[in-house]
Amino acid sequence: MMNLGIKARVILLGTIPAALFAIILAGYAISNVFGVLNHSLRDRGRIIAAQLAPAAEYGVISGNTNILQKLVQLALSNEQDVRSVLVTNNQGDLLALSGHEIAPALLTQIKKTNTPELARTNSIIFSAPIYRSLVEIEDFYDLYNQGADVGLNRDQPVIGRVYVELGTQTLLGLKRSLITKIALIGLLGLFLSALIAWRIGRNITKPIQEIAQAISKVGEGFYAQKINENSSGELRTLQSGFNSMSQSLQRGYEHMQEKIHEATQMLRHQAQHDDLTGLINRREFEVRLERCLKSAYANHTQHIFCYLDLDQFKLVNDTCGHVAGDELLKQISTLFTQRIRERDTFARLGGDEFGLLLENCSLPDANLINNDLLKLVRDFRFIYEDKIFNIGVSIGVVVINHDFKNTSDIMHAADSACYSAKKAGRNQSYLFTGGNVEVAELHSAAEAIANLTHEMDSGQFALYCQPIMPLSDQVSQRRHFEILIRKIAPDGTIISPIAFIPSAERYHLMPNMDRWVIKNTLAAYRELLDKSREKCDYVFSINLSGTSVSDKSLLGYIREQFSIYAVPPKNICFEITETSAIVNLKNTINLFTALRKIGCSFALDDFGSGMSSFNYLKHFEVDYLKIDGSFVREMHLNTIDHAMVRSIHSVAEAMSIKTVAEFVENAAILKELEAIGVHYGQGYYLGSPQPVKDLIEGFSILNA
Repeated sequence: MMNLGIKARVILLGTIPAALFAIILAGYAISNVFGVLNHSLRDRGRIIAAQLAPAAEYGVISGNTNILQKLVQLALSNEQDVRSVLVTNNQGDLLALSGHEIAPALLTQIKKTNTPELARTNSIIFSAPIYRSLVEIEDFYDLYNQGADVGLNRDQPVIGRVYVELGTQTLLGLKRSLITKIALIGLLGLFLSALIAWRIGRNITKPIQEIAQAISKVGEGFYAQKINENSSGELRTLQSGFNSMSQSLQRGYEHMQEKIHEATQMLRHQAQHDDLTGLINRREFEVRLERCLKSAYANHTQHIFCYLDLDQFKLVNDTCGHVAGDELLKQISTLFTQRIRERDTFARLGGDEFGLLLENCSLPDANLINNDLLKLVRDFRFIYEDKIFNIGVSIGVVVINHDFKNTSDIMHAADSACYSAKKAGRNQSYLFTGGNVEVAELHSAAEAIANLTHEMDSGQFALYCQPIMPLSDQVSQRRHFEILIRKIAPDGTIISPIAFIPSAERYHLMPNMDRWVIKNTLAAYRELLDKSREKCDYVFSINLSGTSVSDKSLLGYIREQFSIYAVPPKNICFEITETSAIVNLKNTINLFTALRKIGCSFALDDFGSGMSSFNYLKHFEVDYLKIDGSFVREMHLNTIDHAMVRSIHSVAEAMSIKTVAEFVENAAILKELEAIGVHYGQGYYLGSPQPVKDLIEGFSILNA
């Protein structure tokens, strides 16, 4: 029943009561009619026997068997269903018989029990006594003359008996016929009931089925479904409700599609553009560069790639902070965008590096554009607060043609040309003319490696430190410094790591640079210990690159330096960026575990900028979590950044990890960090980087 459809249920509900009613009615009718038929047959048998008994009186008394024989034959022939008629005297002798003979045992049983009738399987035997009357009767007595007055005296002696056997076959046939007719009438009634129920069920289920089919379509994603509102009552309400729901779903779906389209466009834009400047990003730029290279091969067309690197960006960044650096990048981007052709591509490749792709452009036209950009930058003055800066740009120019095998070769060639422009005096363009890119690249790499190695060996690098200040009384008040590296130009200019770290990474010199920092940091700390008679309790944080983490010999080198300078490992903290830690997950865990055993502490730097930060955090046993400055620098203005800082701090605190906020550059940021409960802060507002040698001298004065 539970698996039946609505139509089948309606039919069953219509036919089952009708069937029950028909069965009851048929049973009642059959019972009554059969009873009437049975009584009718018995009455006929009794009447025939009762009428034959007086008529046979004379023949029994006189012994005239001929008269009796004619009488019984007349009864047999005139009455339907009479199978046998016989007359016996009082002694049981047979006087007359018509039909088949009745068994003497049955006659004896009837006479003995004095029963007027005896039912058998297919017949009923009726019996009536023959009395001797006090009147004389005619020789021929009309059996069917109802007016005759026989004047019977029931007190007279019995002189014989009349036996009449009536067959029940006709009665049974009549009963069967009656049952058949009643059954046919019942079936016809059931059919009509089922037909009416089917008709009613169809009227009910058709609109429901239409709604069900429409709902199925909606489930498949076809929301624009409308059904005819051709029913009445509750079904019409259901149809109307479905149409309203379908319209609402369709409107919601269309609105959702619009939002998805907008989100897709936004994500596509974000994937192709730089967040800070709004320019095309490096990934999209390389796609377009690849397209130009294919065009150069297929159509022999010429395109120009210009690699631009700002000359004084590091000075602005170091002097005024990252906010000023970001503002400079925005202004330069706007300035350049206004001067290039519409069909050209201008992109930010990273840091203070930009790319300009001039499609279908000759070299003379490219030189005109580059000269215009050089003049534009030369005349530009960047003003930040009370400071004014002159900005320059070095441009490496590459003609894109079939001499290049891939975009990587083009990028290296442009980088090499830009490097040559800087070496030639900055704020100028330089055309890459090397016919063999591989030779030029090897030459550039060898030159860069030689320069960096020489600079490290000749003391052109110096250690700086920036304080990490406690923001709460709940944490240790020990003085904590992050160790930084700077390059000192021959003219005494301080060069930020952004100028030489990319080259060191590109030519795999970071392990050498990291070891230089580790060695000189421990040497500086040894000097502090000597001046304080081993009482200095500063904490120095040393940054490790991802390449160094993968260096299996680094652990032995660190242990060796600890042994040489006898610096307590508890005073040294190693930092690694979140991204480097995740990329080198296994090596990072092994290195952290080994160094922790000797007493070092660890910090995860730039947390939040990498991939799946919270998921990977549980793999590292770190002491400090340095919240990425991109969330901190505008957290007092941006609610999302504020929420990110608060979330990172909450997770770290739950794991008993101390948090350090980078880029604390004003009082408003500091106030928000203290309200959240961040443990430490680092930034220009709390303290600018200073040479480590100045820290040592100041320490000597304090402990003199």
